[in-house]
Amino acid sequence: MSQANQDGTAERAALGATPSRKRQLVEAELIRVATQCFSERGYQNTSLEDIVSQVGISRMTFYTYFENKAALLTVLCERSLTEYRHKLETLLAQPLPRPEKLRQAVALHIATLTEGQPLIRLFYREEAHLPEEVSRAVAPLHREIDRLLEKEIEQGIQQGEIIDENPRLLMYAFTGMGNWLYRWYRPEGTITPDEIVRVFTRVLESGSLTSQTQANHTSTTKALKQVEKHLEDSLHDVRHELALLSASPPPKN
Repeated sequence: MSQANQDGTAERAALGATPSRKRQLVEAELIRVATQCFSERGYQNTSLEDIVSQVGISRMTFYTYFENKAALLTVLCERSLTEYRHKLETLLAQPLPRPEKLRQAVALHIATLTEGQPLIRLFYREEAHLPEEVSRAVAPLHREIDRLLEKEIEQGIQQGEIIDENPRLLMYAFTGMGNWLYRWYRPEGTITPDEIVRVFTRVLESGSLTSQTQANHTSTTKALKQVEKHLEDSLHDVRHELALLSASPPPKN
């Protein structure tokens, strides 16, 4: 059997194309099928045979495109993260009030993890089990994305728009809520992406305590401090009385 017959679907689709165009078509099909397989089954549960059989090429042909399955996943994750970074850069560059920028950044983050970019969801879901070379290759992109948000937060702090706390910790709080969606979000569930955006944005903008709770907390704290002060004053008086008694001469018979 000839190599052309072995390669099947993707190769037949590229018949008549130039060698470079043919290569582009097969690579695009590898990426499409791998994205679907990894997203549905997970990286660990997807074999190389699962991918090449659906594409219609041999394992030998696959190795002329990618070194191994991990190298294919690396390319997929890099493309997904690069696309996300570009969208975030475009959003943050718009002449919008900072609160609106952050709201839209929340919406972008949630949409990425619920409706689009399945490979980013895969990365968070299986991060601890991915090959080291994949994690190492995409780490710079993650840092660039984090730095974009951190810089925006720093500017907000400088202009008095955001609470004056460690901007890196604020950035981690900002992204951390969304990054854990893979643990509990279900597309068929009752919680919608819009609701997640609304709640997460509200928490980020005003904190998790209502104004009444904050007022009650302040009153309670003030009352406790007054009680503490009273106890300290009383203890001071008792110690003073004990010191006077100790210093007084014993009574004469």
